[in-house]
Amino acid sequence: MSFNALTDIPNLPGKVILVTGGNTGLGAATIKAIAPHNPSTIYLCARPVSIPSAETLISSIKQTSPDVNIKILPLDLSSFASVRECAAAFLQQEQRLDLLFLNAGISTTAPALTQDGYESQFGINHMGHALLTQLLMPRLLATKQQGHDVRIAVTSSMAAHMDPPPTGLALNEMKGNADPLASPYQRYAHTKLAAILFARKLAQLYPSIQSVSFNPGQVKTDLFKKATGINKWFMLFVGTPFLWWTGVSVDKGAENGLWVAFTKDAKNGAYYEPVGVLTEDKKFFQDQALTDELWRWTNEELASHGTPGWPAVEDA
Repeated sequence: MSFNALTDIPNLPGKVILVTGGNTGLGAATIKAIAPHNPSTIYLCARPVSIPSAETLISSIKQTSPDVNIKILPLDLSSFASVRECAAAFLQQEQRLDLLFLNAGISTTAPALTQDGYESQFGINHMGHALLTQLLMPRLLATKQQGHDVRIAVTSSMAAHMDPPPTGLALNEMKGNADPLASPYQRYAHTKLAAILFARKLAQLYPSIQSVSFNPGQVKTDLFKKATGINKWFMLFVGTPFLWWTGVSVDKGAENGLWVAFTKDAKNGAYYEPVGVLTEDKKFFQDQALTDELWRWTNEELASHGTPGWPAVEDA
């Protein structure tokens, strides 16, 4: 399926959009593609250390879309305190939220913990996004109740079916460095399976909101630049040359997420390969027990940090 951002993204007057990891890679390409289509406001979420690059990006976008309104929100997904501050800052400024891109992430990093004690890749890629979504869900639901089309687009990866843990999830290992998992890449794959299951559960509990996960494809980004150990050498001598030979540009890679965000054809709760290819035959993707396990564990962990919980679920 083909997708052309210039012609296939509709006019977006009044729309409020939030993109995590919006300063670089797929997030930046997503914002660049949306900017010409007249949204009310795009919120670019980035780590405090990345704000200068976010400002540079906005200046570049304004050269071709001078009227676009892009606001920067500091967001460090490794810190629940930062996630709370980001959500509070957004909610103070906006009465609606039409489109939430859960895009930010890290990959194949050295064993480490987030500020709240979770394995770093899982804590950033899943737990931080889960809390952000929980805090913004009342605003998403309120926007839907006003009659608007509301969507959550969750970035996953082909890694989700290439190298997840043998049992699908390894949640008991996530409150630590996840040493039993085979490699940093498997820890990354674990987070990307979680992305698929998270979107699936959101669609089940809040069916009025379109929650869909997607794989952007083999994209030439700097996602793996923090790879360590054997993964670092593999990416340096094998993975990176292969990626730059066979991979697509970030603009091309952003197309599947944009398709998910704006098409009328996406199935709620589904996972799509690029572009717009419904994929349901991979191991664990349709596993309801794993979907429920991830939701239960995630919410118990969030509750242990004093989070407010989710709004009442909707009737399907």
